[in-house]
Amino acid sequence: MSPDVRRSAMGFTLIELMVTIALFALLLTFAYPSYTSFIRNAQVRTAAESIVNGLQLARAEAIRRNSNVRFRLLNTSQGTAVTGGTDWDIMYSLPATPTTFDQSVQTRRETSTTSNARVQVANAVGTVTANPGAGLPASILFTGLGRLNTATTVRQIDITGATTDVRRLAIVLTPGGDVRLCDPALSLATNPQGCV
Repeated sequence: MSPDVRRSAMGFTLIELMVTIALFALLLTFAYPSYTSFIRNAQVRTAAESIVNGLQLARAEAIRRNSNVRFRLLNTSQGTAVTGGTDWDIMYSLPATPTTFDQSVQTRRETSTTSNARVQVANAVGTVTANPGAGLPASILFTGLGRLNTATTVRQIDITGATTDVRRLAIVLTPGGDVRLCDPALSLATNPQGCV
């Protein structure tokens, strides 16, 4: 076997390995901030979609049962009190006790111990609330026709993160019972994903 063939069959040299590790470390250094921001935004998006799905389920249950059904944001995370927590439940009442919501449809508890998603509610669309947890706990009642009960004053649910580099999302509720996830940073006049 010639020396050139023997040398190429031996593998990496120590210098080649050190250069490869250094390049990999450099790439990780540049990618880490983007990756953490991506994870935080994904947590906010997941929490927002969970709340939208819960609201749509509550509306469907109200129509199916032809009675009031309550969706409630609990201000807890994993069942523990957390300002702006993303846990929620859906309850209905029996015909004999129409104002006592004691029958459970579904309960959602945050499963991630590291989620930074936080919730706040507002009584008007386009309102920017200052702090996570504002207006919580909050109840949203759907009537048997799928409309919002007149006692429900919540019109917007904001989902933010614990840090400022997270994109804020909003859930807009109409008196007719429609539920829409939108981006408050966008204008509805120029982008269908906008809020107002």
